[in-house]
Amino acid sequence: MCDHHTPQISKSRTRFGTRLEHGEAHTEDHKAWSRRAFLSTMGLAGMGSVFMLGANPVKAFGHSPLLAPLGAVDTDRVLVLIQLDGGNDGLNTIVPITNDIYYQARPTLAVRANQTIPLTSELGMHPSMEGVRGLYDNGQMAIVQNVGYDNPDQSHFRSMDIWMSASDADIYDSTGWTGRSLEALFPDFGQNPPNQPLGVQLGGASLLFQGRANNMGMTLESPETFERLAETGQFYSTNGLPGTTYGAEMRYARQVANSAFRYAGALQDAAGAGRNRVEYPQGEEEYLAQNLSIVAKLIKGGLGSKIYVVSLEGFDTHAEQIPFHPMLLQSLATSVKAFLQDLEADNLADKVLVMTFSEFGRTIWENGSNGTDHSTSAPLFLFGPGAKGGLYGSPPDLTRVNQDGDPIHDIDFRSVYASVLQDWFGMAPGTVASVLGRSFTTLPFINAPTNTATEAAAVPEAFALQQNYPNPFNPQTTIPYLLHRSERVRLRVYDVQGRLVSTLVDKTQPAGQHSVTFEANRLPSGVYFYRLETSAGTQVKEMTLVR
Repeated sequence: MCDHHTPQISKSRTRFGTRLEHGEAHTEDHKAWSRRAFLSTMGLAGMGSVFMLGANPVKAFGHSPLLAPLGAVDTDRVLVLIQLDGGNDGLNTIVPITNDIYYQARPTLAVRANQTIPLTSELGMHPSMEGVRGLYDNGQMAIVQNVGYDNPDQSHFRSMDIWMSASDADIYDSTGWTGRSLEALFPDFGQNPPNQPLGVQLGGASLLFQGRANNMGMTLESPETFERLAETGQFYSTNGLPGTTYGAEMRYARQVANSAFRYAGALQDAAGAGRNRVEYPQGEEEYLAQNLSIVAKLIKGGLGSKIYVVSLEGFDTHAEQIPFHPMLLQSLATSVKAFLQDLEADNLADKVLVMTFSEFGRTIWENGSNGTDHSTSAPLFLFGPGAKGGLYGSPPDLTRVNQDGDPIHDIDFRSVYASVLQDWFGMAPGTVASVLGRSFTTLPFINAPTNTATEAAAVPEAFALQQNYPNPFNPQTTIPYLLHRSERVRLRVYDVQGRLVSTLVDKTQPAGQHSVTFEANRLPSGVYFYRLETSAGTQVKEMTLVR
């Protein structure tokens, strides 16, 4: 058994439970992660389905303030996100073939230099990625190295929330980066929703499409769910139920759920019109290939969704990493290759950009179970004609590590998001900054002109008051607003009887995005209203304090 446990690193870790050697704490960490995945798959964690509140059905497809900009961007481009679920081992994916520290740290797991797919004199790609070698050679695969964020959290549960919300590590945001934007940009969006979902997710967690008010995306828990919906236009069968009171109640609940699903018809039409034209990898383990074949059908069938999310599970390789990690990389490569070939058969490949992401990388040192533990940064990939191929950023410096012995990231993951939103979808830089909370440096890995899309001109001329978040809240919430010109503004909070509770802002402010924190420590639970007054007019929104 290998003795490279790096105990001196483990002792310094602040979050107990990230390693296999942590025993019961690690088991409990996975229970929380698995429970989250289950709730998400059932459409409950992000409310991506229909559920009952008392006797009333609640729809989860209302106004989402974050996908609204994409709905108003005049573009036919599509982003397909592939989540490498569990934390991909970046060092064994893009291998530092001349780095002695890497080979000393991984006597069992290291990939020999002569086995890798050559990238540079110092880097090679894992041989199991052979399926995308042609994409890399043809300049259609971008590798963004050493991607992460400050103060990394190595809990699956928390780190994936950070990646999905695009928040700082110390900010707990319940909205997704693909679901969040300025509500005021499209004030009638909730009253006039589109005829197709802006986002579609096949399995996995649902936070990505959660906006500040509601969930705009649709989540299909499995390929079987898709097939049933495509064939019948319904999620749930109402046949074969017992002729009892229970059966009648179940039939009614299923009828309500089926009728409440707004986009069933659009999905059924697209599924019927789209055809796969290539052979995808087959077998029980080829879950990613199966889901990508569904995505290809929906794109070809004209569903009109701008973002699709699929996942490949199994990257949490604490033990016996070989052969599982190579098998996962092979599945990723062969599935992406088939997917892009399928789109190319219908001349659609140049409209689709594929991007991978994972919650964190793995430790430099292998553990005593022939695996690796939770770490910090990792590479991510972009595939397709829209990707400007090559390497971006620097590989992990194995001599420059944090107090836990893990690599320090080179590129903030939100720089990748900003680049995709701005250069692929054509969003204005100001809107991108609003979506991500602030501006981030963009990277030149998009192979298309930047000025290819225009946003709808439904922007208020002078200002826009946005929905507070979180909402409901206790006891603190953030109220954001946008000024298109410098002017005097007044932001006040009132209770339901119209009494002034607090004046948050009363001064002249410059043009741009602003936000203010409202503290309600001494207030009772209830509904409150916040009112923004400017020379151009007044806007009022509602928020709820729950003790």
